[in-house]
Amino acid sequence: MRHFIKRYAMLPCVSLAAISISISSAQAQDNAASTPTPVSSVDQAGAATLQDIVVTAEKRNTNIQKTPISITALNGDALQAAQIRNLTEVKSLVPAMQMGENDGYAQITIRGIGISSIVPAADSAVALNVNEVYVSRPIAQLTGLYDVGSLEALRGPQGTLYGRNATAGSINIATRRPTDTWSGYGRVTVGNYAAVNVEAAVGGPIIDDVLLVRVAGFIDKHDGFGTNIVTGNPVSDKNARGIRGTLVFNPTSSLKATIIADYYKERDNGAALHYFGPAGLINLPGNIGVPPVFVSQGGYTTTDLQDTAAGRDSKFELRTTSVTGILEWSRGAFGIKSITGYRDQNSRTLTPLDGGSTDNAFYLAGEPAHQFSEELQFHYDQGRLHLTAGLYYFKEKDASAPGVSPFKASLLAQFFGVPYTGPDYFVDFVEIGGTIRTTAKAAFGQATYEILDGLSLTAGIRYSDERKEAENNFAFNLTQPWTPSTPQPPAIVQTPQSFKSTTPKVGIQYQIDPRTMIYASYSKGFKSGGFDVTTPAPAFRPEKVTDYEGGLKTTLFDNRLRLGISGFYYDYTDLQVLQVIGTQVITANAGAARIYGGEIEFTALPTPELQLDGAVSLLHARYRSYIGPSSVQVLLPTVDFSGHRLNNAPDFSGHAGATYTWELGRGSVALRGEAEFASRFYFTPDNVDMLSQHGFVKGNAFLTYTSSQGWHATAFVRNISDIDTKVSGNVNTPVLGSPARGAVAPPRTFGLELGYKF
Repeated sequence: MRHFIKRYAMLPCVSLAAISISISSAQAQDNAASTPTPVSSVDQAGAATLQDIVVTAEKRNTNIQKTPISITALNGDALQAAQIRNLTEVKSLVPAMQMGENDGYAQITIRGIGISSIVPAADSAVALNVNEVYVSRPIAQLTGLYDVGSLEALRGPQGTLYGRNATAGSINIATRRPTDTWSGYGRVTVGNYAAVNVEAAVGGPIIDDVLLVRVAGFIDKHDGFGTNIVTGNPVSDKNARGIRGTLVFNPTSSLKATIIADYYKERDNGAALHYFGPAGLINLPGNIGVPPVFVSQGGYTTTDLQDTAAGRDSKFELRTTSVTGILEWSRGAFGIKSITGYRDQNSRTLTPLDGGSTDNAFYLAGEPAHQFSEELQFHYDQGRLHLTAGLYYFKEKDASAPGVSPFKASLLAQFFGVPYTGPDYFVDFVEIGGTIRTTAKAAFGQATYEILDGLSLTAGIRYSDERKEAENNFAFNLTQPWTPSTPQPPAIVQTPQSFKSTTPKVGIQYQIDPRTMIYASYSKGFKSGGFDVTTPAPAFRPEKVTDYEGGLKTTLFDNRLRLGISGFYYDYTDLQVLQVIGTQVITANAGAARIYGGEIEFTALPTPELQLDGAVSLLHARYRSYIGPSSVQVLLPTVDFSGHRLNNAPDFSGHAGATYTWELGRGSVALRGEAEFASRFYFTPDNVDMLSQHGFVKGNAFLTYTSSQGWHATAFVRNISDIDTKVSGNVNTPVLGSPARGAVAPPRTFGLELGYKF
C-alpha cells in the first residue's frame, strides 16, 4: 500500500498518448544547436515528406543518408518531448546500444563493446564528446541533457577521426548556440515521486551579427524511487542542477570564436545498489556454497527491487566544471578549427556492501580529475575531394581519493578463523586508491574522393601515442581502526607504460541514385592499456577491434520512407573485462571475441498525419577464447568463459513508435506510443541468470497540445506497465558471502509539462 500511495498520489489525467517527436532528426552543430529540424516538411505539391538530416559524424556537414556510417541522430526537441534527461534514457532510441550505471558511473555499450566500470580511473570504449570535447570520466557522463541541439550516436569503431577510446563508437552532443534574433524557451514538469524539473534558456545578439550570447539552466528533483527499509530514507532520488553560458564572436565573415562554460552539481542518494540474490549459492563448481553474511547474522533484505535494505544509506555527490573554446577560420574551400577543452570534477560515493540489513562493510570513493585537450583540424572541401586532417593532445590527472573499504573487525576475524572478543569496530581493511596520469597525442587524416560520378573512395589513418603513469595507495589491514581521517598508505609507483597504435579506415560508397546509397568499409579501433586504481597489479594490455561493415541507405516513396540497413563483423582481441575478484576490482584481457550482426532503422510517413519509426538490432557477441578469474566461481583459479556472451549484449533489441497528429485551427494535438524491447543480456562473463536482465518490453505514451502562440502542454507516462529492469550487476567479496547487487531502471513515471518558446 505504501508504494501504491507514493507512486499514484500525484496522478494527473493522462491519456495513453504521445507527443510527436523526431527520433532521427539532427543538424549540423552550428545550425541544429539553435533551431532543431522537424521530421517532416511539405513539398512543392503540398504533400508531407521527410526532412533531410544533416550530421557532423565525419567532422563536416553531410546528409545522413549519404554518410557511410551507422548513425542515429536525435535533435533537442526529440529528447525533450520524450522526457529524456540523461544518457541512460537515450538507449531506448538507439539500436544496439545498452546503457546502465553503477555507483553513478556510466556504463555505455554499443554492439557488445563497452565498459562495466564501478571504480574511478576506468576508461569507456565509447567516446562521449560534448561540443567536440572528449569527456573522459564515466562518472561525469550522466550530468544531464538540457538545451541540447543535437545528439549523434555513431556505431562501430571510430578510430580514425575520433581516436582514443572509440572502440565501440562515439556519442556526439552539441548544445544549442545563440540565434541571430532573441529566442528562448522555458518548461516546467511535475510528476509522481514529487518530481519537479525546470529548464529554461534565452539568447540572442548583443551586437547584431557580431556578438551573440545564450544562457541555459535546469533544476531536476524527485523523491526516491524506493526506500531503504532499514533507515526509512529514500533510494534513487535526484537533486541536480546546472547552468551553461555560450558566447559567440564573429569579428569577420570568415572568423568565428565560441566559448562555452558549464557547471553541474548533484547531491542525493541516487547511486544505490540493489540486492539481486545469493551468488554464493549458485550451483556451479568452485562456488563458496554459503549464503550472504547478513543471512547468517539474522539480517533481512527486501522483496521490492526498487527498495534496499542496508544498515547505512548510500550517498552520491558530483560536481563538474568545463570550459570549451572553439576558433574557426574559413576561406573558400579551406578551413581551420581549433577546439580547446578543460574539465574539472570531483565526486564522492558511499556504498553499503552487505546486500542486506546489517552494517558490516561499505565502500567510500572519490574521483577528483582534471583534463585538458586541444584538437587542431584542417579542412578542404571542394568539388570531388573532401579532406580532414588534424593533431590532437590530451592530458589528464585522475585520482581515487578517498578509496577505502572499512569492514567490521568481528566479521574479518570470523572469515579468517581468528578468535575475536571485545567491542566491535570498523577496520581499515582495504585501501584502494591512487592517481593515474595520462598523456595522449595523435595525428590523423581522412579523405573522400569521388573517382566517378556517384562512386567515392575513402581512406584515413590515425597514429596514437599514449603514456600512462600510476601511483597506487594499496594496503590490507586486519586490526587498524578506520576513521574518516585515516591517512592512505604510502604510494606504490608503477613503471610508466606507453601504448601506440595505427588505426586505418578504407571505404567505398556508391550513390545508385540521388536517394539510394550503398557502402562498405574496413576500419580499426584502439583502446589503450592501463592500470587499475584498485590494485598494484601490472598494466593490462590495449584492446583492438577490426570492423568489416556494409550497408544501404535509401529514401523511398516520394521521400516518405527513410531506411537504413547495416551489417558488420568484428575481430575483437585483448578485450578488457572488468570484474570484482575477492576484495579487488581488476581488469583482465580476454583473448578474443567474435561479434557480428545487423541493424535496421526506419522513419515513415504513410499519411501526412501519421509517423511510424523504429529500429531492430540482431547481435551475436561471444567470447572466442577467454580463461580468467570468476566473481562467482571464486574457489577456482580460472574459468573458461569461451562461448559465453559478452556483457550487455542482447541477441535481439530495438524500439518502435507511432505518432498521430491532428491539426487544429490554432494549434495541433499529437498522440504518440512507443515500445522498447530486448532479449536477455548478462552483466558479467559468468552468464548466470542472477546477474542478467531477462527479455522485456517497455512502453511509453505521450499526449501534447501545441499552440500557434508558442506554448505547449504535455501529459506523459514512461514504463507504462511498471516493469522493474536491471541495468548493471556484480558480485561482492566472499568475505560478505558473495551477495549479487546492481542498479535498476526507474519504475513507472508520469507527469504533466507546460512550456513556452519564442
